[in-house]
Amino acid sequence: MTSPLPVLVMKFGGTSILGPQGMGRVAEILAPGGPSTVAVVSAMAGTTDVLLHGVRSASTGGSGLAAAAGAVRQDHLRVAGVLLGRREMDSFAAHLDYVISGYLAKGALPTAANPAGGCSLEAAASAGELLSAALLAAVLRERGVAAVAVDSADLLITDGHPRAALPLVAESRERVRGRLLPLLQAGTLPVVTGFRAGTAAGEVTTLGRGGSDHSATLLGALLPAAEVWIWTDVDGLLTADPRLVADARLLPEVSYSEAMELSYFGAKVLHRSAVPPAASAAIPIRIKNTMRPQGPGTVIEGRPPGPGGARAVTLVEEACLMTLTASPGAGLNRLAAEVFDDFADARITTLLVTQSSAEDVVCVAIPRVELAAATEALRRTRHLSAQDVQDQVSVVVVVGEAMRGTAGIAGKMFGALGKQGINVIAISQGSSELAVAAVVQRRDVGDAVRALHRVFGLGGSGGSRDAPLRS
Repeated sequence: MTSPLPVLVMKFGGTSILGPQGMGRVAEILAPGGPSTVAVVSAMAGTTDVLLHGVRSASTGGSGLAAAAGAVRQDHLRVAGVLLGRREMDSFAAHLDYVISGYLAKGALPTAANPAGGCSLEAAASAGELLSAALLAAVLRERGVAAVAVDSADLLITDGHPRAALPLVAESRERVRGRLLPLLQAGTLPVVTGFRAGTAAGEVTTLGRGGSDHSATLLGALLPAAEVWIWTDVDGLLTADPRLVADARLLPEVSYSEAMELSYFGAKVLHRSAVPPAASAAIPIRIKNTMRPQGPGTVIEGRPPGPGGARAVTLVEEACLMTLTASPGAGLNRLAAEVFDDFADARITTLLVTQSSAEDVVCVAIPRVELAAATEALRRTRHLSAQDVQDQVSVVVVVGEAMRGTAGIAGKMFGALGKQGINVIAISQGSSELAVAAVVQRRDVGDAVRALHRVFGLGGSGGSRDAPLRS
């Protein structure tokens, strides 16, 4: 069953729904009607971190969970008290207490006092999405919009991996259509929890931090939707991080491939897992600013027209470069096969890879936040004799689909860095010529980004110069 109606999926990030003003603003965006709409919401900004701290405290016998639950309850009641009348307020307060008692009061993870554990870490950490979805649905009903909160753990079926579960598309499609399409056809607006997913056995999993974008594009592909709109607190994708480059400007349109590279290498407007579902279904993604809803934003779809050359500079500011040496006689191929198998099992993000075949050495850049997990994964690598870690590096990347076949891009990039006296520790360019990456010392990253933005002539007006990149 597919929808005969034009469906629009709108995702709202945690800062977009923060506080009475933010939640009210989102309700105004959703209330006018128009195409059949599915809303996807993150937890209110800060909620997930509070919950994670609380459940980890509980797992070691601490009392932080009670404080976390109290803080979350107070934050949501404060917003509800401003936006809801008595009837919806009573209903939401009952739901709030149900979630807190059902997901948080149990604790999470096994402890000496509770060896069976309470609810899972994923279920407790994603409780904030249950609350934000219920609250937004209540605010919409208060304004006369038929709306209902829907738990995506009942819709998106995954492989159950504890760090970042992978969706099972065929299993999810039937549930998504079976649950959401009847609501849409009845004129009801579903408000779906982002980030959360589930297994076929009914266990709660998550799509990883920032996974609400992924939830939205998955739902868009499975319905299918006409478009997916990602609402955040910036105008769209920019030519560089405006905190580093004063004249960073808005990119009105980018290709799916460019968006994947930009999000993979640190542009936090869009999660890196969000683009493939939309690209596979040829569904446009729009990045929109909740503070300026009439702005054009950025459209992500097919290859944009334009001359050859770079279109943006992005970066992973906190990265590590791991230099891995094979044991004598093992060879580079065997080492690389083991390393990447182990990294795949642990869901480690590989930003960049270089090799030295003569020395049987492979260098891998990863996000610094994943260093502990990567080190643990390498304990299983049998043919690794030595490893060296540089943990004060950044990865700077020049991106542009039109760079393909354009001579001199890499030379221009490294010439600009050389003129600034910036040492390039490692480099990588794929055969697609879509991105050229360089590892530099973290202390040099601002100068590197500004030099590259300048040498490729990417500056201009129209960007959100003072806005943060986080959604």
